[in-house]
Amino acid sequence: MARYSISRQGVGGRPKGPPTKLVRVPVRVAEFARQLAQGRLRAGDVQAFLEVEGESRTVVPFYEATAECGFPSPADDYLDRPLDFNELLIANPAATFAVRIAGESMTGAGIFPGDIAVVDRSRTPAPGCIVLALVDGGFTVKRYRRRGDQVLLQAENPAFTDTLLSAEQAFEVWGVVTHSIRML
Repeated sequence: MARYSISRQGVGGRPKGPPTKLVRVPVRVAEFARQLAQGRLRAGDVQAFLEVEGESRTVVPFYEATAECGFPSPADDYLDRPLDFNELLIANPAATFAVRIAGESMTGAGIFPGDIAVVDRSRTPAPGCIVLALVDGGFTVKRYRRRGDQVLLQAENPAFTDTLLSAEQAFEVWGVVTHSIRML
């Protein structure tokens, strides 16, 4: 564990900053925060912090026959090539991570609380795509839109308001949501 404390008067000739408090965190978390604060990392560099590995592979049998949702139909007796969910869901393993969704602002897009969003950091957000964004220190998943020089984060539920970001707001896209997974 590392201990870091910076007083309001400044340390070592540093200028005064916002109020701080003493906390105990693992050394790797403190080092990640320090590198992020110094601008040596992007906020989206999750791998540097989580040590994410996208190397494991699991395949499952994939039947070429379709399954009717109405009346039963006889299933074909042969298999297509095995289905690899890594291949199906992840285009760039080094830049992909997953987050669990909380809140109901994206239900109109089929994204519900408890779903798992697959996020690709290597994709550039295009108008209309769904993004994981950091806004004023909080995460949100919304549809990305542009209004002139401003960014609009659009909710997909009429009970929620859209957010038109101002120049004063801290904003960063952490990645584009490529898939949503729901556990039944």
